[in-house]
Amino acid sequence: MMNSLRMRAGMAFAALAMLTACGNGPDSNVIAKLPEAIKAARQQSAAISPEQLAQALGGTTGPVTMFVIEDRESQVVMVDIESNGPYHTFGASSRQVVVMRDGMITATRGLGGDLMSSDEGALLSLVRRRSVGTATYVQRYLTPEDVTETYQFTCKLDTGATVPVVTGLINTKGQTVTAKCGNDEGTFTNTYVVSADGYILSSRVWLGKTLGYVLSQALRR
Repeated sequence: MMNSLRMRAGMAFAALAMLTACGNGPDSNVIAKLPEAIKAARQQSAAISPEQLAQALGGTTGPVTMFVIEDRESQVVMVDIESNGPYHTFGASSRQVVVMRDGMITATRGLGGDLMSSDEGALLSLVRRRSVGTATYVQRYLTPEDVTETYQFTCKLDTGATVPVVTGLINTKGQTVTAKCGNDEGTFTNTYVVSADGYILSSRVWLGKTLGYVLSQALRR
């Protein structure tokens, strides 16, 4: 199913081939406007131009989200190409795909070292409510030997300041929620900026050893 979605994403967005920008350069305007709580300390990504953002937003009336793979210093803008209940599949002309639920990344394809699936319900419930608490979170990855590796984490959530979110067609405020997650193998900290209605507007989340931290920023919901 995910392979067909990747093919459809590539076909649907062939006209948007310039939406992906990779390499070194000055911080993009979009990244510069991310809430301070989720900015990478050394983020230096090649800028996606205002024209490219306008093209992405003008090419659809649906949700648009930008993603940044922090360690690779790469950016991609994706548009909503399909929904299945609460899950929304975002795709780019490069056939890269990210699945989101209420703004939380639940799976990826085409990024390398992909998150194959996750059990995010308990974590997402607390994040959406902007609540303090403890939740179990599961991630699954596929090895080069075609073996599924499953990692279960315990996440402790805390809430922080309310911050402005002014990017693309988003102009609102959200509350910062942090989830410190870990198991016997290590720890990581996810950061979310959550709107009053429980949608994750911005995030910086750990997606495994290969992808590392990935940032997301809603440009239009």
